[in-house]
Amino acid sequence: MKEANKNSHSQPSVTDQYRSVNVEITTTHNSDLKNLVVPRYTEEEHETWAIMFDRQFRTLPGRASQEYLDALKLLNLPTKRIPKLIDVSAVLEKATGWKLTRVAGLVPEKEFFECLSQKLFPCTDFIRARSELEYTPSPDMFHDIFGHIPLITNQTFADFYEFFGRAALNADSEMLTKLQRIYWFTVEFGLIRNPEGLRVYGSGILSSIGESLWALGPNVRVHPFDYKVVENQFYEIFHMQEDVFAIESFDWLLESFRNYAVKNRLLPAGA
Repeated sequence: MKEANKNSHSQPSVTDQYRSVNVEITTTHNSDLKNLVVPRYTEEEHETWAIMFDRQFRTLPGRASQEYLDALKLLNLPTKRIPKLIDVSAVLEKATGWKLTRVAGLVPEKEFFECLSQKLFPCTDFIRARSELEYTPSPDMFHDIFGHIPLITNQTFADFYEFFGRAALNADSEMLTKLQRIYWFTVEFGLIRNPEGLRVYGSGILSSIGESLWALGPNVRVHPFDYKVVENQFYEIFHMQEDVFAIESFDWLLESFRNYAVKNRLLPAGA
């Protein structure tokens, strides 16, 4: 594989890569959504949500996994206006027991994985500028809500996500780097083999028009998911991904990660 050995001791963390382009980093979050002040979004901001929602909704059939499409339907997001975090969180909690917690920017790895271990997903409440429709260096609420949240209504995927958070809290720095690579090539840029063919489930692809059109194209190398390969696979967050990994199912992802975590003493046997 092209980038597989650029890796082990030189991989900057996701937080460090975002920090290099001055993305806001926050270590605090607020899960008290009932008392949270909702931003007063402008008409242009609501239109930005509507434009991106419509574009992705029309692009993803035939590209997104059936699990994601089913979950997006269940989430029932508004198409013409920015949703309230409390409304999205209510649907999520009813489906899998997860909730949203509001953050002001990118959450560093330790704090992020701690939230996941508690079934909390850190979610921003700002939306990108109209000039950043094609690309924004700072993950916004469209990425969080349209990209991430739907699959957390899928119980198997939600369980994987919780296990991931719990395992990451027990990782040393070397193992944390490996886990970040696994996270990148599953949650953010993962592919899955549906009966209909190869499909996307990674949020970084699902929330981006450019990545959605690129990910299943001829310039992308798709590899079977192998933990030994993935944990050593270098990645850069500001480039189209040329190497991606395909899993067989979410059941496989959950069980294989559980076994991986137990083998690496990140979770106890029988977890």
